[in-house]
Amino acid sequence: MYNLTHFFEIDGNKYALDHRNLFFCLLDEDTESALKQGLSGDTLSQSEHSSAPTIEALIKSGYFISHYPDNPVPNFEYTTLNISFAPVHDCNFACKYCYAKAGEGTHTYQQNFDESKIDRLLEYIHLDKYSHFQNYKFDFVSGGEPLLNFPILEYFLKKARYFDNIHNKKTAVLIVTNGTLLTTENIKTMDEYDVFLGISIDGSEEIHNHHRVYKNGCGTFMDVSNGISSLKTSNASSKLKDAWAMTVITKDTGSLVDVMETCISLGFKRMQMQLVRESSNHPLAFNKSDLPTLKEHYKNLFSHMLDCAKQGDLSRIKMIANDNDSFGKYLARLLLRLPVFYRCFAGKNKISVNANGEIYPCDSFCGTKDFCMGTLDDSENDDTIVNIFQQAHIQNRKQCSKCWAKHICGGDCFYNSYLANGNIYDPDPIICEMNRFFIEHAIDLLIKLQEMDINHIEYFAKFLRLR
Repeated sequence: MYNLTHFFEIDGNKYALDHRNLFFCLLDEDTESALKQGLSGDTLSQSEHSSAPTIEALIKSGYFISHYPDNPVPNFEYTTLNISFAPVHDCNFACKYCYAKAGEGTHTYQQNFDESKIDRLLEYIHLDKYSHFQNYKFDFVSGGEPLLNFPILEYFLKKARYFDNIHNKKTAVLIVTNGTLLTTENIKTMDEYDVFLGISIDGSEEIHNHHRVYKNGCGTFMDVSNGISSLKTSNASSKLKDAWAMTVITKDTGSLVDVMETCISLGFKRMQMQLVRESSNHPLAFNKSDLPTLKEHYKNLFSHMLDCAKQGDLSRIKMIANDNDSFGKYLARLLLRLPVFYRCFAGKNKISVNANGEIYPCDSFCGTKDFCMGTLDDSENDDTIVNIFQQAHIQNRKQCSKCWAKHICGGDCFYNSYLANGNIYDPDPIICEMNRFFIEHAIDLLIKLQEMDINHIEYFAKFLRLR
Protein backbone atom coordinates (compact mmCIF):
# COMPACT_ATOMS: atom_id res chain seq x y z
CA MET A 1 0.00 0.00 0.00
CA TYR A 2 1.17 3.52 -0.80
CA ASN A 3 0.38 6.42 1.48
CA LEU A 4 -0.69 9.46 -0.56
CA THR A 5 -1.29 11.76 2.40
CA HIS A 6 0.60 14.91 3.27
CA PHE A 7 -0.26 16.39 6.68
CA PHE A 8 0.57 20.01 7.47
CA GLU A 9 -0.47 22.86 9.72
CA ILE A 10 -0.85 26.61 9.16
CA ASP A 11 -1.69 29.00 11.99
CA GLY A 12 -3.15 26.20 14.11
CA ASN A 13 -5.29 24.76 11.30
CA LYS A 14 -4.48 21.17 10.37
CA TYR A 15 -4.89 19.87 6.83
CA ALA A 16 -4.58 16.62 4.92
CA LEU A 17 -3.77 16.52 1.21
CA ASP A 18 -4.10 13.51 -1.06
CA HIS A 19 -1.30 14.64 -3.33
CA ARG A 20 -2.11 12.32 -6.20
CA ASN A 21 -5.84 12.96 -6.45
CA LEU A 22 -5.46 16.60 -5.37
CA PHE A 23 -8.09 16.14 -2.68
CA PHE A 24 -7.66 18.12 0.53
CA CYS A 25 -9.56 18.80 3.73
CA LEU A 26 -9.43 20.62 7.05
CA LEU A 27 -8.94 18.31 10.01
CA ASP A 28 -10.37 18.46 13.48
CA GLU A 29 -8.99 16.22 16.22
CA ASP A 30 -11.47 13.41 15.54
CA THR A 31 -10.97 13.40 11.76
CA GLU A 32 -7.20 13.51 12.10
CA SER A 33 -7.20 10.52 14.45
CA ALA A 34 -9.56 8.54 12.22
CA LEU A 35 -7.51 9.25 9.10
CA LYS A 36 -4.25 8.28 10.76
CA GLN A 37 -5.88 5.09 12.03
CA GLY A 38 -7.06 4.28 8.51
CA LEU A 39 -3.65 4.99 7.04
CA SER A 40 -2.02 2.64 9.54
CA GLY A 41 -4.11 -0.21 8.19
CA ASP A 42 -6.31 -0.57 11.26
CA THR A 43 -9.97 -1.28 10.63
CA LEU A 44 -12.30 1.66 11.02
CA SER A 45 -15.57 -0.26 11.16
CA GLN A 46 -15.43 -0.55 14.96
CA SER A 47 -13.79 2.85 15.50
CA GLU A 48 -15.21 5.20 18.07
CA HIS A 49 -14.37 8.22 15.89
CA SER A 50 -17.50 9.93 14.61
CA SER A 51 -15.81 10.66 11.27
CA ALA A 52 -14.68 7.03 10.79
CA PRO A 53 -17.45 6.13 8.26
CA THR A 54 -16.51 9.12 6.08
CA ILE A 55 -12.80 8.36 6.24
CA GLU A 56 -13.41 4.68 5.54
CA ALA A 57 -15.54 5.56 2.50
CA LEU A 58 -12.85 7.90 1.17
CA ILE A 59 -10.12 5.28 1.57
CA LYS A 60 -12.27 2.63 -0.13
CA SER A 61 -12.82 5.07 -2.99
CA GLY A 62 -9.08 5.35 -3.55
CA TYR A 63 -8.25 8.47 -1.58
CA PHE A 64 -5.24 8.82 0.75
CA ILE A 65 -4.02 5.24 0.07
CA SER A 66 -3.26 3.47 -3.21
CA HIS A 67 -2.36 -0.06 -4.27
CA TYR A 68 -0.19 1.38 -7.04
CA PRO A 69 3.17 3.15 -6.67
CA ASP A 70 2.39 6.00 -9.07
CA ASN A 71 0.21 7.13 -11.93
CA PRO A 72 1.60 6.49 -15.41
CA VAL A 73 2.61 9.59 -17.34
CA PRO A 74 -0.11 10.31 -19.92
CA ASN A 75 0.76 10.13 -23.59
CA PHE A 76 -0.08 13.71 -24.44
CA GLU A 77 -1.48 14.68 -27.81
CA TYR A 78 -0.76 18.33 -28.42
CA THR A 79 -2.98 20.41 -30.69
CA THR A 80 -1.26 23.79 -30.15
CA LEU A 81 2.36 24.62 -30.87
CA ASN A 82 3.84 27.45 -28.78
CA ILE A 83 6.58 29.43 -30.54
CA SER A 84 8.58 32.36 -29.26
CA PHE A 85 11.07 34.54 -31.06
CA ALA A 86 12.52 38.00 -30.58
CA PRO A 87 11.96 40.19 -33.66
CA VAL A 88 14.81 42.38 -32.44
CA HIS A 89 17.73 41.64 -30.10
CA ASP A 90 17.84 45.12 -28.67
CA CYS A 91 16.12 47.05 -25.91
CA ASN A 92 15.78 50.62 -24.72
CA PHE A 93 15.91 49.31 -21.12
CA ALA A 94 18.73 47.79 -19.12
CA CYS A 95 16.76 45.82 -16.50
CA LYS A 96 18.97 44.58 -13.71
CA TYR A 97 17.73 40.98 -13.91
CA CYS A 98 17.53 40.65 -17.72
CA TYR A 99 19.09 37.35 -18.77
CA ALA A 100 19.41 38.72 -22.32
CA LYS A 101 21.40 41.71 -21.02
CA ALA A 102 19.27 44.19 -22.99
CA GLY A 103 20.07 42.31 -26.21
CA GLU A 104 23.80 42.22 -25.55
CA GLY A 105 24.12 38.97 -23.61
CA THR A 106 26.73 36.38 -24.47
CA HIS A 107 24.13 33.88 -25.62
CA THR A 108 21.92 36.21 -27.65
CA TYR A 109 22.41 37.37 -31.18
CA GLN A 110 22.80 40.79 -32.72
CA GLN A 111 20.99 39.65 -35.85
CA ASN A 112 17.36 40.63 -36.12
CA PHE A 113 14.48 39.05 -37.99
CA ASP A 114 13.73 40.44 -41.42
CA GLU A 115 10.92 39.62 -43.84
CA SER A 116 12.72 36.67 -45.42
CA LYS A 117 13.37 35.11 -42.01
CA ILE A 118 9.73 35.60 -41.03
CA ASP A 119 8.69 33.89 -44.26
CA ARG A 120 11.00 30.95 -43.62
CA LEU A 121 9.81 30.56 -40.02
CA LEU A 122 6.15 30.46 -41.06
CA GLU A 123 6.90 28.06 -43.91
CA TYR A 124 8.77 25.79 -41.51
CA ILE A 125 5.91 25.86 -39.01
CA HIS A 126 3.08 25.39 -41.49
CA LEU A 127 4.70 23.21 -44.16
CA ASP A 128 7.59 21.30 -42.62
CA LYS A 129 8.23 20.06 -39.09
CA TYR A 130 5.08 21.25 -37.31
CA SER A 131 2.41 21.15 -39.99
CA HIS A 132 0.38 18.59 -38.01
CA PHE A 133 -0.57 21.17 -35.38
CA GLN A 134 -3.94 22.83 -35.82
CA ASN A 135 -3.23 25.88 -33.67
CA TYR A 136 -0.20 28.08 -33.13
CA LYS A 137 0.57 30.52 -30.35
CA PHE A 138 3.39 33.00 -30.85
CA ASP A 139 4.87 34.69 -27.79
CA PHE A 140 7.05 37.77 -28.05
CA VAL A 141 8.34 37.75 -24.50
CA SER A 142 12.12 37.94 -24.40
CA GLY A 143 15.39 38.82 -26.09
CA GLY A 144 14.54 42.46 -26.68
CA GLU A 145 11.76 45.04 -26.79
CA PRO A 146 9.54 43.89 -29.69
CA LEU A 147 8.10 47.34 -30.41
CA LEU A 148 11.58 48.59 -31.34
CA ASN A 149 11.15 46.70 -34.60
CA PHE A 150 7.43 47.20 -35.08
CA PRO A 151 7.52 47.15 -38.91
CA ILE A 152 8.78 43.56 -38.87
CA LEU A 153 6.29 42.70 -36.13
CA GLU A 154 3.50 44.12 -38.27
CA TYR A 155 4.81 42.13 -41.24
CA PHE A 156 4.68 38.97 -39.13
CA LEU A 157 1.08 39.64 -38.07
CA LYS A 158 -0.01 40.09 -41.69
CA LYS A 159 1.89 37.06 -42.93
CA ALA A 160 0.70 34.83 -40.04
CA ARG A 161 -2.89 35.67 -40.89
CA TYR A 162 -2.19 34.91 -44.55
CA PHE A 163 -0.77 31.47 -43.66
CA ASP A 164 -3.74 30.77 -41.37
CA ASN A 165 -6.19 31.51 -44.19
CA ILE A 166 -4.27 29.39 -46.70
CA HIS A 167 -3.79 26.38 -44.42
CA ASN A 168 -6.97 26.64 -42.33
CA LYS A 169 -5.07 27.11 -39.06
CA LYS A 170 -5.53 29.47 -36.14
CA THR A 171 -2.77 31.64 -34.67
CA ALA A 172 -2.83 33.53 -31.36
CA VAL A 173 -0.22 36.17 -30.56
CA LEU A 174 1.02 37.50 -27.20
CA ILE A 175 3.25 40.55 -27.22
CA VAL A 176 4.96 41.56 -23.99
CA THR A 177 6.31 45.10 -24.04
CA ASN A 178 7.93 47.41 -21.54
CA GLY A 179 5.15 49.87 -22.32
CA THR A 180 7.22 52.93 -23.23
CA LEU A 181 6.83 52.62 -27.00
CA LEU A 182 3.05 52.25 -27.22
CA THR A 183 1.58 54.67 -29.77
CA THR A 184 -1.82 55.29 -31.30
CA GLU A 185 -0.61 53.61 -34.49
CA ASN A 186 0.85 50.41 -33.05
CA ILE A 187 -2.04 50.04 -30.60
CA LYS A 188 -4.45 50.20 -33.56
CA THR A 189 -2.43 47.62 -35.51
CA MET A 190 -2.17 45.17 -32.61
CA ASP A 191 -5.89 45.51 -32.02
CA GLU A 192 -6.60 44.86 -35.70
CA TYR A 193 -4.71 41.56 -35.50
CA ASP A 194 -6.38 40.45 -32.26
CA VAL A 195 -3.19 40.48 -30.17
CA PHE A 196 -2.98 39.65 -26.48
CA LEU A 197 -0.83 42.20 -24.68
CA GLY A 198 1.36 42.05 -21.59
CA ILE A 199 3.14 45.03 -20.02
CA SER A 200 6.10 44.64 -17.69
CA ILE A 201 5.59 46.49 -14.41
CA ASP A 202 7.37 45.62 -11.17
CA GLY A 203 5.27 47.52 -8.65
CA SER A 204 5.47 50.97 -7.14
CA GLU A 205 7.52 53.72 -8.76
CA GLU A 206 10.34 53.17 -6.27
CA ILE A 207 10.72 49.42 -6.76
CA HIS A 208 10.02 49.52 -10.52
CA ASN A 209 12.72 52.14 -10.99
CA HIS A 210 15.07 50.04 -8.88
CA HIS A 211 14.68 47.09 -11.28
CA ARG A 212 13.75 48.53 -14.66
CA VAL A 213 15.89 51.42 -15.89
CA TYR A 214 16.95 52.95 -19.17
CA LYS A 215 20.47 52.32 -20.40
CA ASN A 216 21.51 55.66 -18.90
CA GLY A 217 20.33 54.47 -15.49
CA CYS A 218 17.21 56.65 -15.29
CA GLY A 219 13.95 55.19 -13.99
CA THR A 220 11.18 54.21 -16.39
CA PHE A 221 8.03 54.12 -14.23
CA MET A 222 6.47 57.38 -15.42
CA ASP A 223 7.00 56.53 -19.08
CA VAL A 224 5.54 53.04 -18.56
CA SER A 225 2.59 54.56 -16.70
CA ASN A 226 2.01 56.99 -19.57
CA GLY A 227 2.13 54.11 -22.05
CA ILE A 228 -0.47 52.19 -20.04
CA SER A 229 -2.66 55.30 -19.93
CA SER A 230 -2.39 55.64 -23.72
CA LEU A 231 -3.61 52.06 -24.08
CA LYS A 232 -6.46 52.42 -21.58
CA THR A 233 -7.75 55.65 -23.15
CA SER A 234 -7.40 54.44 -26.74
CA ASN A 235 -10.19 53.22 -29.00
CA ALA A 236 -8.84 49.66 -28.83
CA SER A 237 -11.04 46.67 -28.03
CA SER A 238 -11.50 45.50 -24.46
CA LYS A 239 -9.39 42.44 -25.27
CA LEU A 240 -6.30 44.52 -26.00
CA LYS A 241 -6.98 46.96 -23.17
CA ASP A 242 -7.27 44.03 -20.75
CA ALA A 243 -3.50 43.64 -20.82
CA TRP A 244 -1.62 41.55 -18.29
CA ALA A 245 0.73 43.07 -15.75
CA MET A 246 3.95 41.05 -15.97
CA THR A 247 5.93 41.33 -12.74
CA VAL A 248 9.27 39.90 -11.69
CA ILE A 249 9.80 39.39 -7.95
CA THR A 250 13.34 39.75 -6.63
CA LYS A 251 14.90 39.85 -3.18
CA ASP A 252 14.54 43.66 -3.28
CA THR A 253 10.86 43.78 -4.25
CA GLY A 254 9.45 44.20 -0.74
CA SER A 255 5.68 44.34 -0.19
CA LEU A 256 3.71 42.22 -2.64
CA VAL A 257 0.54 43.95 -1.50
CA ASP A 258 2.03 47.20 -2.78
CA VAL A 259 2.93 45.50 -6.06
CA MET A 260 -0.61 44.23 -6.57
CA GLU A 261 -2.29 47.48 -5.55
CA THR A 262 -0.01 49.48 -7.85
CA CYS A 263 -1.04 47.27 -10.76
CA ILE A 264 -4.70 47.73 -9.85
CA SER A 265 -4.25 51.50 -9.66
CA LEU A 266 -2.83 51.41 -13.20
CA GLY A 267 -5.95 49.63 -14.45
CA PHE A 268 -4.80 45.99 -14.60
CA LYS A 269 -7.23 43.20 -13.83
CA ARG A 270 -4.86 40.32 -14.58
CA MET A 271 -1.26 39.82 -13.61
CA GLN A 272 1.46 37.28 -13.14
CA MET A 273 4.16 37.52 -10.52
CA GLN A 274 7.17 35.36 -11.25
CA LEU A 275 10.15 34.78 -9.00
CA VAL A 276 13.32 35.97 -10.68
CA ARG A 277 15.41 33.35 -12.49
CA GLU A 278 19.07 34.12 -12.02
CA SER A 279 22.16 32.27 -10.83
CA SER A 280 22.62 32.24 -7.05
CA ASN A 281 25.44 34.80 -7.16
CA HIS A 282 23.26 37.45 -8.82
CA PRO A 283 22.54 40.36 -6.43
CA LEU A 284 18.76 40.10 -7.02
CA ALA A 285 18.51 36.29 -6.80
CA PHE A 286 17.00 34.55 -3.80
CA ASN A 287 19.24 32.62 -1.46
CA LYS A 288 18.25 30.42 1.46
CA SER A 289 18.56 33.28 3.93
CA ASP A 290 16.09 35.38 1.91
CA LEU A 291 13.23 32.89 2.08
CA PRO A 292 11.77 33.80 5.51
CA THR A 293 11.33 37.40 4.34
CA LEU A 294 9.90 36.33 0.98
CA LYS A 295 7.42 34.00 2.70
CA GLU A 296 6.35 36.78 5.05
CA HIS A 297 5.67 39.06 2.07
CA TYR A 298 3.52 36.35 0.52
CA LYS A 299 1.65 35.71 3.79
CA ASN A 300 0.79 39.41 3.91
CA LEU A 301 -0.48 39.16 0.33
CA PHE A 302 -2.64 36.14 1.21
CA SER A 303 -4.11 37.99 4.20
CA HIS A 304 -4.82 41.00 2.01
CA MET A 305 -6.63 38.91 -0.59
CA LEU A 306 -8.71 37.20 2.11
CA ASP A 307 -9.60 40.52 3.73
CA CYS A 308 -10.88 41.70 0.35
CA ALA A 309 -12.80 38.44 -0.08
CA LYS A 310 -14.52 39.00 3.28
CA GLN A 311 -15.95 42.15 1.73
CA GLY A 312 -17.18 40.12 -1.24
CA ASP A 313 -14.30 41.23 -3.51
CA LEU A 314 -12.62 38.27 -5.21
CA SER A 315 -10.91 40.40 -7.85
CA ARG A 316 -7.46 40.17 -6.32
CA ILE A 317 -7.55 36.38 -6.15
CA LYS A 318 -8.90 36.22 -9.70
CA MET A 319 -6.12 38.57 -10.76
CA ILE A 320 -3.37 36.02 -10.12
CA ALA A 321 -5.28 32.77 -10.59
CA ASN A 322 -3.60 31.66 -13.79
CA ASP A 323 -1.02 29.12 -14.88
CA ASN A 324 1.75 31.71 -15.20
CA ASP A 325 1.73 33.18 -11.69
CA SER A 326 4.18 31.54 -9.27
CA PHE A 327 1.44 31.14 -6.64
CA GLY A 328 -1.80 31.49 -8.57
CA LYS A 329 -1.24 28.40 -10.70
CA TYR A 330 -1.57 26.23 -7.60
CA LEU A 331 -4.94 27.76 -6.73
CA ALA A 332 -6.21 26.74 -10.15
CA ARG A 333 -4.72 23.25 -10.17
CA LEU A 334 -5.99 22.40 -6.69
CA LEU A 335 -9.47 23.80 -7.14
CA LEU A 336 -9.96 22.14 -10.54
CA ARG A 337 -7.97 19.04 -9.49
CA LEU A 338 -5.68 19.16 -12.51
CA PRO A 339 -2.49 17.12 -11.89
CA VAL A 340 0.63 17.95 -13.89
CA PHE A 341 3.53 15.76 -15.00
CA TYR A 342 5.90 18.36 -16.46
CA ARG A 343 6.95 21.82 -15.36
CA CYS A 344 6.07 23.04 -18.86
CA PHE A 345 6.05 21.78 -22.43
CA ALA A 346 9.46 23.07 -23.47
CA GLY A 347 10.87 21.06 -26.35
CA LYS A 348 7.64 19.15 -26.88
CA ASN A 349 4.99 21.56 -28.09
CA LYS A 350 7.01 24.63 -27.20
CA ILE A 351 10.00 25.99 -29.12
CA SER A 352 11.96 29.20 -29.51
CA VAL A 353 13.72 30.40 -32.66
CA ASN A 354 16.47 32.98 -32.93
CA ALA A 355 17.32 35.19 -35.89
CA ASN A 356 20.06 32.74 -36.95
CA GLY A 357 17.32 30.19 -37.54
CA GLU A 358 18.39 28.01 -34.61
CA ILE A 359 15.63 26.23 -32.68
CA TYR A 360 15.63 25.74 -28.89
CA PRO A 361 13.24 24.23 -26.33
CA CYS A 362 12.21 27.66 -25.00
CA ASP A 363 13.32 31.28 -25.08
CA SER A 364 15.41 30.92 -21.90
CA PHE A 365 17.65 28.31 -23.56
CA CYS A 366 18.14 30.35 -26.74
CA GLY A 367 21.83 30.48 -27.58
CA THR A 368 22.83 27.66 -25.20
CA LYS A 369 24.34 25.43 -27.89
CA ASP A 370 23.97 22.17 -25.96
CA PHE A 371 20.19 22.59 -26.28
CA CYS A 372 19.99 23.52 -29.95
CA MET A 373 17.32 21.33 -31.58
CA GLY A 374 18.28 22.15 -35.16
CA THR A 375 17.68 24.95 -37.63
CA LEU A 376 14.97 26.25 -39.93
CA ASP A 377 17.12 25.16 -42.87
CA ASP A 378 16.71 21.51 -41.98
CA SER A 379 13.15 20.12 -41.87
CA GLU A 380 14.50 16.78 -40.61
CA ASN A 381 15.97 18.00 -37.34
CA ASP A 382 17.40 15.60 -34.79
CA ASP A 383 14.89 14.84 -32.04
CA THR A 384 17.53 14.11 -29.37
CA ILE A 385 16.75 17.25 -27.38
CA VAL A 386 13.02 16.67 -27.77
CA ASN A 387 13.44 13.19 -26.31
CA ILE A 388 15.47 14.54 -23.39
CA PHE A 389 12.69 16.95 -22.48
CA GLN A 390 10.02 14.33 -23.14
CA GLN A 391 11.67 12.12 -20.53
CA ALA A 392 12.06 14.96 -18.01
CA HIS A 393 8.73 14.35 -16.31
CA ILE A 394 8.28 14.29 -12.54
CA GLN A 395 8.79 10.55 -12.22
CA ASN A 396 12.15 10.68 -14.00
CA ARG A 397 13.42 13.68 -12.04
CA LYS A 398 14.82 11.82 -9.05
CA GLN A 399 14.19 14.45 -6.37
CA CYS A 400 10.75 15.26 -7.78
CA SER A 401 9.69 11.61 -7.85
CA LYS A 402 10.01 11.41 -4.05
CA CYS A 403 8.23 14.71 -3.33
CA TRP A 404 4.62 14.94 -2.16
CA ALA A 405 4.17 18.14 -4.21
CA LYS A 406 5.12 16.69 -7.59
CA HIS A 407 1.64 16.30 -9.13
CA ILE A 408 0.77 19.90 -8.23
CA CYS A 409 4.15 21.46 -8.90
CA GLY A 410 5.38 19.61 -12.00
CA GLY A 411 9.01 20.26 -11.04
CA ASP A 412 11.32 23.23 -11.23
CA CYS A 413 11.67 25.29 -14.42
CA PHE A 414 14.11 23.38 -16.63
CA TYR A 415 16.21 26.47 -17.26
CA ASN A 416 16.26 27.39 -13.59
CA SER A 417 17.44 23.87 -12.76
CA TYR A 418 20.13 24.26 -15.41
CA LEU A 419 21.26 27.55 -13.86
CA ALA A 420 21.32 26.07 -10.36
CA ASN A 421 22.80 22.63 -11.04
CA GLY A 422 24.03 22.44 -14.62
CA ASN A 423 21.29 20.05 -15.76
CA ILE A 424 17.52 20.14 -16.31
CA TYR A 425 16.70 17.24 -13.99
CA ASP A 426 17.88 18.42 -10.56
CA PRO A 427 15.65 21.19 -9.20
CA ASP A 428 16.78 24.32 -7.41
CA PRO A 429 16.14 23.60 -3.69
CA ILE A 430 15.12 27.22 -3.09
CA ILE A 431 12.36 26.97 -5.71
CA CYS A 432 11.31 23.59 -4.31
CA GLU A 433 10.89 25.09 -0.84
CA MET A 434 8.86 27.99 -2.20
CA ASN A 435 6.64 25.72 -4.32
CA ARG A 436 5.78 23.57 -1.31
CA PHE A 437 5.06 26.74 0.65
CA PHE A 438 2.79 28.00 -2.16
CA ILE A 439 0.84 24.75 -2.38
CA GLU A 440 0.16 24.53 1.35
CA HIS A 441 -0.95 28.16 1.50
CA ALA A 442 -3.11 27.75 -1.60
CA ILE A 443 -4.99 25.00 0.24
CA ASP A 444 -5.26 27.18 3.33
CA LEU A 445 -6.63 30.07 1.25
CA LEU A 446 -9.18 27.89 -0.57
CA ILE A 447 -10.44 26.34 2.68
CA LYS A 448 -10.83 29.79 4.24
CA LEU A 449 -12.71 31.02 1.17
CA GLN A 450 -15.05 28.07 1.48
CA GLU A 451 -15.60 28.76 5.18
CA MET A 452 -16.52 32.36 4.35
CA ASP A 453 -19.05 31.37 1.70
CA ILE A 454 -19.36 28.20 -0.37
CA ASN A 455 -20.54 30.42 -3.22
CA HIS A 456 -17.05 31.92 -3.35
CA ILE A 457 -15.61 28.55 -4.28
CA GLU A 458 -18.33 27.77 -6.81
CA TYR A 459 -17.91 31.17 -8.44
CA PHE A 460 -14.14 30.84 -8.44
CA ALA A 461 -14.22 27.34 -9.98
CA LYS A 462 -16.58 28.51 -12.74
CA PHE A 463 -14.33 31.48 -13.44
CA LEU A 464 -11.26 29.24 -13.75
CA ARG A 465 -13.00 26.80 -16.07
CA LEU A 466 -14.03 29.66 -18.35
CA ARG A 467 -10.50 31.09 -18.31
